[in-house]
Amino acid sequence: MNYFVITESEGVVSPTTFAQRLRSRWPTATTEEIRNPASSHALEFSVPLTHSQVDGSLNREGCSIVFVGDIRDCADFALWCRTLLPPEEPATFCDESMSGSLALDTSTTLGDIFEAFGYPAPHE
Repeated sequence: MNYFVITESEGVVSPTTFAQRLRSRWPTATTEEIRNPASSHALEFSVPLTHSQVDGSLNREGCSIVFVGDIRDCADFALWCRTLLPPEEPATFCDESMSGSLALDTSTTLGDIFEAFGYPAPHE
């Protein structure tokens, strides 16, 4: 299932900063700039995490990050994505069908995400 972190403003996440911070947090992560200007994505990434590999992309407008992986890893990844945003920037974490969705703010926890998506709370 695809998950998204979506901001209300464009240009909030720059591809360069995203790639640098991603590789700083997860040194084994890989990133690839998408050079085709017709593509809606500016950057693709892959991050090996505890339960899965999280693969995804950052859109060219810098306002949407889409990724796929185990919900446990995707929830952690979404919380990390939130740290890239200014505290006052509204953001949403959702799945592609919008069957799970919540406002992602600086106080959101893993438990909040799991509850919103109907999963048992993890041990935080």
